[in-house]
Amino acid sequence: MPERTYHDRLDVRPEVATSDVIGLFKRSLNYLWPQRRLVGARVGLMVVIYALGLIVPWLFKIVVDHGVMQQPIEVGAEGFLFPGFMTPFLNFVAGLEPLAVTLYTLVFLGVMFLFVGYSGNTLLEANLAEGADVATRSENKISAGSSAAHGLVGLLDLCIAIRLSQRITDHVRRITFSRLSRQSIPTLNLQRTGDALFRVLHDAPSIAAICHALTLNPLAMLISVGANLWVLAAVYGAVAPSLVWIGFSAVLLTLVATSPLAQWARRISQASRASGSATTDEIEEGLRHVGAVQSLGSTDRQRKQFAEASRESFRQSLLMVWVVYVVEWIAENVHLVFATAGFWVIFSGIVRGDLTLGDAPVVLRMYSLLYETSMQFGRIWIDQQDNAAAARRVFFAMDHDVEEIDLRSDHTHLGRLDGHFTLRFDHVGFHYADGRRALEDVSFEAHAGETIAIVGPSGAGKTTLAYMIPKFLLPTKGRVLLNGIDLATMDVQSVRENVAYVFQEHQLLTDTVAANLRVAKSDASLTEMKQACNLVGALDFVEAMPDGFESKIGRGGGTLSVGQKQRLSIARGLLSEAPILILDEPTAALDPANETLLLDMLKASQKRLNIVIAHRIRTIERADRILFLDQGQMIETGSPAELLGRQGSYYQRFVDIAET
Repeated sequence: MPERTYHDRLDVRPEVATSDVIGLFKRSLNYLWPQRRLVGARVGLMVVIYALGLIVPWLFKIVVDHGVMQQPIEVGAEGFLFPGFMTPFLNFVAGLEPLAVTLYTLVFLGVMFLFVGYSGNTLLEANLAEGADVATRSENKISAGSSAAHGLVGLLDLCIAIRLSQRITDHVRRITFSRLSRQSIPTLNLQRTGDALFRVLHDAPSIAAICHALTLNPLAMLISVGANLWVLAAVYGAVAPSLVWIGFSAVLLTLVATSPLAQWARRISQASRASGSATTDEIEEGLRHVGAVQSLGSTDRQRKQFAEASRESFRQSLLMVWVVYVVEWIAENVHLVFATAGFWVIFSGIVRGDLTLGDAPVVLRMYSLLYETSMQFGRIWIDQQDNAAAARRVFFAMDHDVEEIDLRSDHTHLGRLDGHFTLRFDHVGFHYADGRRALEDVSFEAHAGETIAIVGPSGAGKTTLAYMIPKFLLPTKGRVLLNGIDLATMDVQSVRENVAYVFQEHQLLTDTVAANLRVAKSDASLTEMKQACNLVGALDFVEAMPDGFESKIGRGGGTLSVGQKQRLSIARGLLSEAPILILDEPTAALDPANETLLLDMLKASQKRLNIVIAHRIRTIERADRILFLDQGQMIETGSPAELLGRQGSYYQRFVDIAET
C-alpha cells in the first residue's frame, strides 16, 4: 500500500488481496450479461475468423510445393500432408499446370484476404495515440476493440468489439454517477470533485477491459489454440509433436515468472490513479476558488501545489511504465527460449526430409499462433492488475455510503402532502461518525401553514436539525415523523419531492436562468418561472438580462450579485411547490425591501410549512414560532413575543446582542 493517500478523504485503504481481486473480476463480469447479443455476435465471428484463418497457410504451401516446386498433387497419397478441409480445393486444381495451380490459389488467397486478411497472425485495433499515464490510456479503453482478422470480417468484428466496450463503459459510468450523486451530504462534503471525476471518466473504462480480457480474449485464445492443435495433430502429429509441448511449456513458465509481480503492479497502479485524481483535484479546486486565491495573493502557492501534484502523477506513471516493461522483458525472454526450440524442430524436420519447403510457412505460422496465444494467456493475470486497481476504485465509489433509495425496496412511498400535515421530532439526537454531538433530545411539532424559525449561535445544530427533514441525515437517536410515519422507513426520493431545501451557499449551474429554475420543476412554463421570480423580487433583474430567462450565468452564478443569486435560489425552491420549504439564512444578502417581500410571501401560504434558519432579527420576528438551539439542545420554544416577554430568556439575550 502506498504510504501517501494523496487527496483521498474516504478511500484511504486501497490495498487488496488476491481473493479481493477475484471478487472484483466476478463483479465486473456481471456487466457482460446486458450485452449478451453483442457478446454472441463476437463469439460467432471469432469462430468464422479462426476457421477461415486455418485455410490461409495451406494456400501458401500449395503455391510453394505445387506451383513453384511443381510437385504433383496426389490427394490421399502417403506423405501428402494436407488437412481434410483442403481436399475440395485440391481436387479442383489437381491435374492443372503449375502456373494454373498458382493462379487459382492466389485468387483464392486474394478472396480470403478480402474477408479476413492474414487471419490470426494480424491484429486490427482501434487504439489511438496514448501516453503512459492512466488518463490517456483510459480514453482508448472507452472504445477499446481488436480483431484477429483484417478485411471485411475483421472490420465488422472490430466495430462490434468497440460497441461492446462503449456500452459496458456507459453502463458503469451511469451507475457510478448515480451512486455518487446519491451519497449522503457528509460524504459529499468530504469527497473532492476531481477524484469523483477521475473515477467516472478514467477508472470506469477498465471494467470493459476486464470483461474482454477474462471472457472473449481467453475464448479466442482457446479457439485458436484448439484449432491449431487439431490441425497439427491431424497433419503433423507423427512429424513434429514436440511443437505442442513447447507452446504449453511457455504458458506455464510465463505464469510462474510474472505472478510475483501482480501485487506490485496493483500497488503502483493504485498510486498512479490516486495521484492522477489528485492532480485533477488541484485543477478543479484552483479554478473553482480562483477569486479567493487571487484576493489573498496566493496564486504562486496554488501554482506550486499544482506543480507538485503534477510531478507526483508523472512519477507514478513512470513507475507504471517500469512495471509494464519488466513484465514484457520477462515474456520476451521466455519467447526467445521457446522460439529457438521451436525453430530447431521445424528446420531440422525440413533438413531430414520429413517436411517439405511448403510446410515451413504452415508450421511456422501455426507454431507462432500457438506460442503467441499461449504467451498472451500466461500474461492475462499480470496484465489485469492495473484494471483491478481501477475497478476497486469504481466499486468503492458505487458502494460507499449510498442512500437507501438504491439499497432498500421495502420503504414506504410518501405521496404528495396536502395542506394538512404534521412534522414531529421525537427525542431526536445525532452524533457524527467522529463522535461529535450535534443534537441531543430535540422534540417539537410543526404543522402546515406555520413559519418556524430555528435560531441559535453558530454550531448550535440548526443545520443538522434541518438536514433531518429531507433525509440528508438520519437520527442516531429518536425519530422524525411525518403524519406519524417515521422518515427512516420512507423512500428518499418521495420525501424529497415534498421538501425544497434552499442552501445558504448558492448552488447554481453554469447554464441559463431557465435551466437553473427547471432543476426544481423540469416542465415549468415561462409564466410559472416569472411568478416564482416575482414573489422574491428577482423578476426585474432577470428580465433586464440580455436574453431574459435564456441568459447564461457564470460558473456558480458568478455573473450575479450575492443578493441576486439568493433570490434566484429561493425562486427555484418556490417553483418546486413543495409542501415543506426550508430556507437556510434566506435574507442574509437581501435588502430590507426584498426581505419584507420574501417574508410576506412566506406568511401568505396556509398550505406550506416554512422552516427558516436565521440570525437576522427582522426575519425571526415574522415567524409564528421560534426553536432556540444551543450546543445541540433545544433550550426554549415559543412565539417571538412570548420569548421576548420572558424575563432572562435565551432569545431575549440573543436579541440584545444582535442589536448592540
